[in-house]
Amino acid sequence: MLGKLLDGRYKVIQVLSAGGFGETYIVEDTRRPGNPKCVLKLLKPATSDPNYLQIARRLFNSEAEILEQLGNHDQIPRLLAYFEENEEFCLVQELIVGHPLSAEMQLGKCWHESQVIQMLQDVLGILEFVHSYGVIHRDLKPDNLIRRDSDGKLVLIDFGAVKQMQTQIAASPSQTAATVAIGTPGYMPAEQAQGKPRHNSDIYAVGMVAIQALTGMSPRQLPENPETGEIVWQNYTQVSLRLADFVQKMVRYHYRDRYQSATEVLQDLRELVNFSAPTQPLISPPVSASAPTQPVNSPPVSNSPTQPPTTAIPVGDRGDAFQPASQVTAVSSLNQALSVIRFIPFVGAAGLFFFKSTTWIVLLGVGLAAFGAGLFFLRSWYSKVARDYDAVFAVIFCICGILLLFQNQYVKPEIQMSQFLLAGIGIFSLAECIRLRGLR
Repeated sequence: MLGKLLDGRYKVIQVLSAGGFGETYIVEDTRRPGNPKCVLKLLKPATSDPNYLQIARRLFNSEAEILEQLGNHDQIPRLLAYFEENEEFCLVQELIVGHPLSAEMQLGKCWHESQVIQMLQDVLGILEFVHSYGVIHRDLKPDNLIRRDSDGKLVLIDFGAVKQMQTQIAASPSQTAATVAIGTPGYMPAEQAQGKPRHNSDIYAVGMVAIQALTGMSPRQLPENPETGEIVWQNYTQVSLRLADFVQKMVRYHYRDRYQSATEVLQDLRELVNFSAPTQPLISPPVSASAPTQPVNSPPVSNSPTQPPTTAIPVGDRGDAFQPASQVTAVSSLNQALSVIRFIPFVGAAGLFFFKSTTWIVLLGVGLAAFGAGLFFLRSWYSKVARDYDAVFAVIFCICGILLLFQNQYVKPEIQMSQFLLAGIGIFSLAECIRLRGLR
């Protein structure tokens, strides 16, 4: 096959993988200046029956159109061409030069939380784009995330949709049609293993990649709770409670208990990042010297005749998928404002101790009642940005404000009660601020 010219244009210079369903090559595009290298995936139908070939051709064209759209993302390999030759189907894709994420994830070595968060931002941004086209990747794992040499970005390759296309094209018409359980054990949730993948099956896989980075252990090494089926992993690493809860929700055993969309996961991740800024720069972990740089649009070479060829379709990284700058600024400003406003009770308590004028008390009462209602209202717009305990603050602020508005009717006992409540809220607020900042 080496040296052969396909479509009168693509010259085969290296075999990457070969299997029963097809073959994957590195080729040169002889019709472009400099003969740039590409990846060519050749799919072999199981039969030459004309009716079957017509069905396979329609399926091939439909899937190629989807891959063409996905390739518009900077972190997904572009589809350069697709064609049929000698009743075999060919996909030509962008060659990604870099190393797989698995080369950075050494057993026994745990990533810093900031590195895990950055990886999640990159991958979830890509996943949000992929899911927007109704596509489920189905085989998301470190080997299919390529760190591109040119810019250090993660590129997502080897889409399960293409694997399904390969399987269907390669299947004999007499074979029973069934949904193929495509995926890798350890990264594949229960519903996907049963051949019923969902969009949040990909979210499970991303969560397992994060757990692998946090624990330094392969997913296959982690035990399961025999009663619930949940992965037991937090005993094998030191991780902040908020990040642990976040990742745990990504990998719940039942799909109904998981995040339902990549957008939802990104929203919670943004709030997590805004709440606790990383203590170290977000940098990529160093690559082992033993991990050579190589073209990695497709997995390692395999000569097994039963192993289907992998298909690399780059799904890009959205620099803006994490969050628009204006939105980041708005949410960050809200966090800062809430942190400062929590000290208002000290001002209120001091005012009651040193000023007994009716005007001051009335203004303070109105202000506290309005602030309590406003804080509670903000929580409905900025879920989790205002912490859960802010709901308690909101109620107590309103009560204090109402008490102050009726001071003149009940005189001193209510004034003293309000003083104690306001001072207590202030002390509790300060303690919470200190405690939360201590979790960073």
